Amino acid sequence: MVKNGEFFVIKEMRQRGMYITHIARELGRDPKTIRKMLEQETPRTYQRQVTRPSKIEAFKEYVQKRMEEGCTNAMVLFDDIKAQGYSGSVTTLRYFMRPLRPIVASKATERFETKPGEQAQVDWGHFRVDWNHTKKQLHAFVMVLGYSRMMYLESTEDEKLETLMGCHERAMDYFGGITDTCLYDNMKTVVAGQDEQGEVIWNEQFAQFAAYHGFILRRCKPYRPRTKGKVENGVGYVRKNFWPRIQSFTGLSDLNAQARLWLDTVANVRIHGTTHEIPMQRWKQENLKAANPIPFYAAVRHIRKVSSDTLVSYQNNRYSMPYAYVGQLIQVQDDKNGLLRFFTQEGIQIAQHLKSTGVHQVITNKKHFEGIRTIGAKQVPQPMPKLVPKTSLEVAERSLAVYEELTDEEVRLQ
Repeated sequence: MVKNGEFFVIKEMRQRGMYITHIARELGRDPKTIRKMLEQETPRTYQRQVTRPSKIEAFKEYVQKRMEEGCTNAMVLFDDIKAQGYSGSVTTLRYFMRPLRPIVASKATERFETKPGEQAQVDWGHFRVDWNHTKKQLHAFVMVLGYSRMMYLESTEDEKLETLMGCHERAMDYFGGITDTCLYDNMKTVVAGQDEQGEVIWNEQFAQFAAYHGFILRRCKPYRPRTKGKVENGVGYVRKNFWPRIQSFTGLSDLNAQARLWLDTVANVRIHGTTHEIPMQRWKQENLKAANPIPFYAAVRHIRKVSSDTLVSYQNNRYSMPYAYVGQLIQVQDDKNGLLRFFTQEGIQIAQHLKSTGVHQVITNKKHFEGIRTIGAKQVPQPMPKLVPKTSLEVAERSLAVYEELTDEEVRLQ
């Protein structure tokens, strides 16, 4: 049964012009199943069936350990675990042992080489740092191109899905494209689980992301961790060669700037120990596919309002915005790699800042305030007192006839 993420992989392979039989052979599926999936517009919601745990489950670790010690006789191991309480059949035990036999038979594994542009491998490394006098774990995203061994490195705050997808897009930017497939282990942001037949169930959103950029998801074979050896060797190389060079850094952005310098001047221009060639030179033969130029925008964006002092608040710090956006709602995108980007509601980027490593800080860009004093036509003048001259008392003017009448009136009264 085809599960969530694989539906988008099938759709993407078909859009690339692959025949149904080729898709079926590539994914190990029946052509009828592939054809049925292509007829559907959307994937069916997966309902996990509740199954009882296998009787061999509690004894797997013991059996694998005994096989690594050299005991590969099923009947001997059957007697051992039966004495420990195993109630299943020897057939179930043999079925579990079958894929382990070629691994324990010899520690030597045939090296798996890929063609140019065929595969990239992805993994996380973990490094502890002194972060403002407290111990903190940083996460190092590493992608290695299988053919050329060209490497990309980026340190982040976490391994969340949106962080992983952002790292992929920046790696594509660095490499100038993407390979046909990308190989992963069982990281939860990529592999959601497996069905009753042991087939992988891809994380649905990440499968959509892969289809959007045109690459196919691959998972390491169970019990075959060395199939992802290129990138694991890459993580080890970062730990031994890059990390000892770092004495201090001002933040994740500064650390990633030092990593980029190391990639360009050391890691990708050295003579590689396996290929005996320079990764940068072999990279020219990769012929990578162009990724989708428009970002997937899976990163979570936080809505903030620009205050009257042109600042927005994010995680106990304040960052300046161009003064023209005072009073408006904007979006904050935290790339988790030491960089904050700010967008309008329409998705247009208007600013970016290095993410502060402290709290209660105000981070500004002088350009955001240019022209702010020229708002309006004129400056309002300061008020000035006005001198008002004192006026004389008004004298009423009357006719002489009025006075004559008053005189006559006095005479009569006498």
